[in-house]
Amino acid sequence: MKIKMGIIGAGLWAKTHCITYQHSPNAELVAVCDIIPEKAESLAKEYGAKKVYTDYKEMLKHADIDAVAVVTPDFAHKQPVLDAAAAGKHILVEKPMATSLADAIAMNEAAKANKVILMPDFHNRWNPGFVTAKESIADGSLGDPKYIHIRHSNTKYVPFTMLNWSSKSSVLWFLGAHACDLARFVMESNVVKAYTVSRKGVLQKAGIDIPDFFTSILEFENGGVATIENSWILPDVLQSIGEFRAEIVCEKGMHNIEFNTSDACVTYTEAKGRGRTRDLYAQNIVYGKLKGFCYDSIIHFLECIENGTELICDAVDGIENTRTLEAMSKSLELGQPVEITR
Repeated sequence: MKIKMGIIGAGLWAKTHCITYQHSPNAELVAVCDIIPEKAESLAKEYGAKKVYTDYKEMLKHADIDAVAVVTPDFAHKQPVLDAAAAGKHILVEKPMATSLADAIAMNEAAKANKVILMPDFHNRWNPGFVTAKESIADGSLGDPKYIHIRHSNTKYVPFTMLNWSSKSSVLWFLGAHACDLARFVMESNVVKAYTVSRKGVLQKAGIDIPDFFTSILEFENGGVATIENSWILPDVLQSIGEFRAEIVCEKGMHNIEFNTSDACVTYTEAKGRGRTRDLYAQNIVYGKLKGFCYDSIIHFLECIENGTELICDAVDGIENTRTLEAMSKSLELGQPVEITR
């Protein structure tokens, strides 16, 4: 069975989806849609999609599309998801699922009403470092998690160059969404209190009026605590575009995760110096086969459609993630911790 896919949004991350569909035996990329025709046409040509659209509603009318990937900016997920659900298409939506709790709930209700799969793409749930931590907690060797610290930040390249919509979002929604989901994933508990502080200055002076960084404390129903740091002002002299570290302290031990491994696989030449690198964990292709957790989450979505199996990450996870991020944003406004009720 070939699951026929359409992509809404032909930005940077859409290529990850295209590569996955191109290499997956159970998927076929049918159509690409973007409001900028040239972007959609370029992506479709490169990865063999036969149809190109500038209006995703037109794309959704075609019965030969089984599912769509919504790869629009953070703040532009709701309407494509609602319309795709109404059209009977399964949906893989990039994180965060929504930037308001009301929107996230509405998206889930639409998916349930139309009996389609809705999966937020929290691909770090397939990240070997965090999966290993979960396994060590599950087998009892670490005991229950008590405290988690996550630092997930980018260099200035991301808000200044990589994203042309950074002023309409923030690193809290862009990276904090991953960190908050991972903390809840490891704790296996919902957040009940959030306290976040931030500061402006560097980005603001450069014309992007959003905070430079966010530092947050999350408290969980099970008594666990997480601290999370997210920044968009790390210096561009770093070898990679960011830093990603985690420390998980449990009752019987601890688990450390370090993903700043840009020098793990590098080619150096006399002519050009530092040359080809390879991402060993997230996005890697070996002998034509996909290796990496950024692909694994998309493959999981395809397998769940094909086999009717349970999602590792579902719309409820997307709702809880947005609930937490919304509380963190409210905490910023109030200047004090915010209790989360359900």
